[in-house]
Amino acid sequence: MNKDTLIKEAEKFVRLSVSRYDSGHDWWHITRVRKLAGRINETEKLEDPFIVDIAALMHDAVDSKFYGENSEHRYKNVRDFLGKNSLGEIEERIIHIIKNVSFSNKLKTGDLRDPLLFIIQDADRLDAMGAIGIARAFNYGGFRNNIIYSPVEAENKHSTINHFYEKLLLLRSMMNTLTGKEMAAERHLFMEAFLKQFYSEIRLSE
Repeated sequence: MNKDTLIKEAEKFVRLSVSRYDSGHDWWHITRVRKLAGRINETEKLEDPFIVDIAALMHDAVDSKFYGENSEHRYKNVRDFLGKNSLGEIEERIIHIIKNVSFSNKLKTGDLRDPLLFIIQDADRLDAMGAIGIARAFNYGGFRNNIIYSPVEAENKHSTINHFYEKLLLLRSMMNTLTGKEMAAERHLFMEAFLKQFYSEIRLSE
């Protein structure tokens, strides 16, 4: 099976995998991460572009936020897909990416110095920053019925605005590649400007 056919099969598999996700983690998120990963790798020249494309496609194939207790079964499906499509030689690297790419995964294992992980992590983190990151944050907050903001500290802990401080504003310092760092700097500034405007408007309503 040639590489173009393998990519098309992976696209079909991933489209089905993310069909139950919210619109911040959907096929268009995958598409953006693929493009970002390709751009990072084109500059950094760390990996085979084909492997980067497959890894970017597959990086969210098992998201515990949406699969929960079915996650292990989904990992089996991923392994079956990779083996069936002559991708067994990169199976462990792909599984490693899926298990370690997430910001929220505190129990990271395996080779955390893998350049493939660096690329996909940076691309995924960039999509959580800037204008798109802000849109995704509020979309997911709505999906979970979280409040936007509260002046009451105990309530605000569960707000989307607080998510900026728990995750989004931390991402700039967590980038792996020079290209990722440069792209993250601009997106970080945009988020800071958004928060400045947000608080300015909030003060007028209090």
